[in-house]
This record gives sequence, structure tokens and C-alpha cells, in this order.
Amino acid sequence: MGGSCYPQMQMQQQQPMCQPVCGSGYQCGPYGCAKVRARARSANLFKPKLAYEEPKLPFPNFYLQSPNQLFMECCEERQLPDVCLQKCTFNTFTKDALINMYFKRDPCPIAAAAEIQYCAAQGKDHRDCCVRNGVGTTLAGGRCLVFCDQRPGNVTQLDFSYVSCYDRFDSIKSCFWHDIMARNSFRRFLRHF
Repeated sequence: MGGSCYPQMQMQQQQPMCQPVCGSGYQCGPYGCAKVRARARSANLFKPKLAYEEPKLPFPNFYLQSPNQLFMECCEERQLPDVCLQKCTFNTFTKDALINMYFKRDPCPIAAAAEIQYCAAQGKDHRDCCVRNGVGTTLAGGRCLVFCDQRPGNVTQLDFSYVSCYDRFDSIKSCFWHDIMARNSFRRFLRHF
């Protein structure tokens, strides 16, 4: 969650851990070996889709993607290793997954939690939804809303005072999922015109 809600976490990006050298079809990414993704046939014309950009209208043939598809695509574009890609669905990105990452019981490094959180939120600001869902009603109060605003550049140094935000993890994640579903519903509606 923008780093998740754990005491005294160091969220500095570590050097890639690609020793031994990544195998065939993999490259050294920011968190270890990541699959090399296929590029468009005409590479000069390829413009990567940013998770937070809205498609231009009209879009009669626009393919509506599920929240899990969008979540996974973002994680892949951010070159997360396979061990972290396993967390890139709304079913598998859980409080328990974060605990296991934090205590190093999971091979996905805790530093990748910020990237995973960003992708779950699709790089958007969900503070209004989080307020409605009671995210600010913890001992940390409104400070927990920092996890709801995942726009690029929003980075917060976490400390022990954020630990109570962990209790609202599912409420925060719910805002992310419902926002994607609402945008898909709006797109379906527009396709009829």
C-alpha cells in the first residue's frame, strides 16, 4: 500500500538482485528477474498504455478489461518478477500476503509492495471513496488516506504511526476494485451511443 502499513519500513528501492544472471526470456528488473514482454510488431510506433490514462472517445471496439487484467498488466509493465506477479490480482493481494512479504516469508520483496499498491489503484486518487469507507477512522486518522492516493509522485515515508491503517486494507482495496468496475460500466454505457 504505497509501501503498506508496517512499522519502521525502509521503502528505498534496492539494487536488482539478479545473481545468478537471469535465464532465457528474462531480464533484470528493479526487484529481480522479470519476464521480457513482447513488444508491438512496429516498435517505433508502440506507445505503452499507462494504467492511469483513459482511452480516447469514441471507442466502438474498445475491449473492456476486468480489474484483475488491468492490475496484472500494470505489474507486468512495471517489470515485477514472477514471485510478485502472483500478488497482482484483487484475490491474491491480501493483508496476509503483505505480512509474509514484510517478514520475508515470501520471495517478493516488501519494497515491491508500493508498486503493487500503485497498480491495484491504477495510479489514481481514491481518497473520496476511502473517506466513505471509513479509512480515516483508525487511530492514525486521516493519515491513512495516503494509501488511497496512488497518483504518480505521491511517496510517503512510513513509520509506526501508520500501523493502524492496516485494519482498513480491505476497504482501501475495495475502492480500487469498484473504481475500475464503475469505469467499465460507464464505457459499456457509452458503447451504446
